[in-house]
Amino acid sequence: MKYLNILAFIFLSSFHGKTQEIQRCDTIPTLNLEILKVLEPYMGKKILRGECWDVLSLALNQTHANWNGYDVFGKVYDYKKQCISPGDLISFKNVKFGGTQNGMKYFELMEKHFAIVKEVKANGELVLLHQNTGKFGKKLGESSIFIGDLKKGKMTFFHPEN
Repeated sequence: MKYLNILAFIFLSSFHGKTQEIQRCDTIPTLNLEILKVLEPYMGKKILRGECWDVLSLALNQTHANWNGYDVFGKVYDYKKQCISPGDLISFKNVKFGGTQNGMKYFELMEKHFAIVKEVKANGELVLLHQNTGKFGKKLGESSIFIGDLKKGKMTFFHPEN
C-alpha cells in the first residue's frame, strides 16, 4: 500500500509540471476591476480586428488608463518579487511553456502575445483572457498557464495605472 501511495504522489505531483508559488495581491485595484468588467460582454466574441493586442487596447482605452498606445501598458513589475492581481496585463516574447496537463504532455509557444490576468491561483496557475490563439481563434476566451512550466522567453507584467 505504501508503494501505491508513493506512486500516486509522484503522478499527482507531476500533473502540471513544476508548481511555482506566486504572490497573489490581497486586494484588486479599482482600475483592474474595471478592466475585467469591460471585457465581460466580449467573451466568445471578436474584439476589433481579433488580434491579441486589441483586447488590451479596448480595455485600457475604455477605462481611460495611462499607456503609450503601443507596448507599455502601465507600471512594469517583477512577478517573482511582487504580487500579481487579476486585471494585470502580460506581454509574452518568445515564450515556451511545457509540462503535463490532464495526463498529457503539452507545449505552447508565444512569439509575441498579450493577455490580461483574470485569476491568480496559489499553485502558479494564471487564468488569462486573450484572443488570437489556437484554442479559440480571433474571439476572446480564457485559458491557463502555469508559471512553473515556463521553459524559455520573457514575460513582462504590468499593473495598469490611471
